[in-house]
Amino acid sequence: MSRRVTPEGPPFPPVELAARVGPAGADPLRYDEVGRLTRAGILAALPDGWTFAGKRVLDFGCGAGRTLRHFLAEAEVGEFHGCDIDEPSIAWLDANLSPPFSVFVNGERPPLPLEDGSIDLIWAISVFTHITDYWADWLVELHRLLREGGVLVATIHGPLVSDDCAPVPPDTRAERGELVRVSPYRVGMNVVRYGHPWDEGGPAVFHSGWWIEQHWGRAFEIVSLREEGQAGPRNARGQGQVVLRRRDVAATVADLERIDPADERELEALRHNLRQLQYETRELSEGRSWLERERAALLEQLSSSE
Repeated sequence: MSRRVTPEGPPFPPVELAARVGPAGADPLRYDEVGRLTRAGILAALPDGWTFAGKRVLDFGCGAGRTLRHFLAEAEVGEFHGCDIDEPSIAWLDANLSPPFSVFVNGERPPLPLEDGSIDLIWAISVFTHITDYWADWLVELHRLLREGGVLVATIHGPLVSDDCAPVPPDTRAERGELVRVSPYRVGMNVVRYGHPWDEGGPAVFHSGWWIEQHWGRAFEIVSLREEGQAGPRNARGQGQVVLRRRDVAATVADLERIDPADERELEALRHNLRQLQYETRELSEGRSWLERERAALLEQLSSSE
């Protein structure tokens, strides 16, 4: 099937698919703008002299093509693949933008149906900001796919975004009037909303630069890292970006996950995330108790009106 491109550019996906990337997806102009800005961020991350001619590219977690649809010209000279866990999004891409893109559905865990060392460039936009359990498995898989010296561009949510968005439990020491030092290492890899339904945004994952260097750096060379401002000015809040080059090492899940118990940064980050999860659990429990009380009161009203 030949691709269908509108006079203004490539076709837009249905709102229900576009909105899976967030509220901005419901606005076609904003959806298009974010895709263009993300494309610019990817291009700026590539090595000097980079050309797409003859290259093989993978958009890992492509959704309905918010970023991929802006690479139609490059797909005329390179080979572009896209994959996502959402079957309706892949079905729409396959019907509307394939060719030139080759797309497929992936599972929650590796592998992907691509050969070792077959990919020159991978980008993962708003992917590792949500992967909780299998982040190391997927990094090892992307390491497997990249050729020697291949590049991975991934977005992250940094510590400042964590402070804005994640539940921060009140510190009892501060409530007692004690001076509390905010640790610069409070965020390592912090997970909140664990198990949250994907239709409601899924879980959220936050990373610090030091943590990525410590863990992801065991499989990849860190070419550049910014904790926020990926699709915009450096002082803009939002997702950051890490650019990595494949190391010629035997990457394993155990190695990437390994925590040095003597590293105070790791311990501080684990303590902070534990307090976040405890606070989140308490909030959920109180919310459930309120719903149960409201339900009981409603049942009592219905019973008395009979």
